Amino acid sequence: MTQLDPTFGLIVLGRGDPRLARATLAAAETWRYRPARIVLAVPRGREHAFAAMSGSAGVTVVAAAEPDMLAAAVAALASDVDIVIATPEGVVLGPRWLDAVRDHVILYEDSVAGVDLVRQVVKITTDGDGVSDLAVAERPREPGLLSWLRGLIRARSLLGAVFWARVETLRQVKLATTGEGGDAVAFMLALDHLRLRGRTTVRFTPHARHVRLLPERRTGFDAGYGLYRRLEQLAETRRAAAAVGPLAPSHLDHGLERLRLLAEQAVRSVVGTAGKHNAATFLKGALAARRDGVSVRRIVARDLRELR
Repeated sequence: MTQLDPTFGLIVLGRGDPRLARATLAAAETWRYRPARIVLAVPRGREHAFAAMSGSAGVTVVAAAEPDMLAAAVAALASDVDIVIATPEGVVLGPRWLDAVRDHVILYEDSVAGVDLVRQVVKITTDGDGVSDLAVAERPREPGLLSWLRGLIRARSLLGAVFWARVETLRQVKLATTGEGGDAVAFMLALDHLRLRGRTTVRFTPHARHVRLLPERRTGFDAGYGLYRRLEQLAETRRAAAAVGPLAPSHLDHGLERLRLLAEQAVRSVVGTAGKHNAATFLKGALAARRDGVSVRRIVARDLRELR
């Protein structure tokens, strides 16, 4: 394990559908440089859904509370690898993606971590069977213009994302995962903490695809509420910190991200086709979170005025 020959560990954050996790793991088998360790992190209580994968050669299953999944997975492989790669289930990383990251960490010793956003989407219609594998490699790639437009206008928090970092830097920060759809937010928050320790990067990658299963199994109200509220809490934390002293720029513009989130779901709920109902309920959840946030701020402001 040297700077010129780093070893990699892969973490897959599994949540709901084992087929998505298997698709991510299957893609790693095509890499020229195979991961030294592979960890599948799942929410505690959901181990049964991934039981068939626990016996897979080279795959270690780690169960933890949702906010602690990433930290628990890193702890499970940190002693055996130089570079940690973490991604949610359904993000399929091609061999050229790992080649690019490997070249980057070898060439730039001061580069400590990065997030790659995935704008290529593969939509697969299923029959509800949770056993059969997804033939992602056989699916045609979508037009490049469509992917470019998605990267331009879509909320970053809803894009597929990959996080990589040098292990020695991860030991110095607190890692936390967020709920479904919020992995990019959690990854970029980790980058904010790592910024002072070296170079960090956020970029789009053409060498990965994000698999989405249709039709949507449930409404998006809870996901919309949780994600929007998470963004508001992060923005409030930064405002409070800014009142104390100057802040380094964040890798995620929280105001712009909330605007993108609402605008995209509003458009999809009106003119969308597949996932139209899910977009409408997601938007309702996000708007409910926005109303609750406004109410809380008004109550706090009123209480402060009364204390003066």
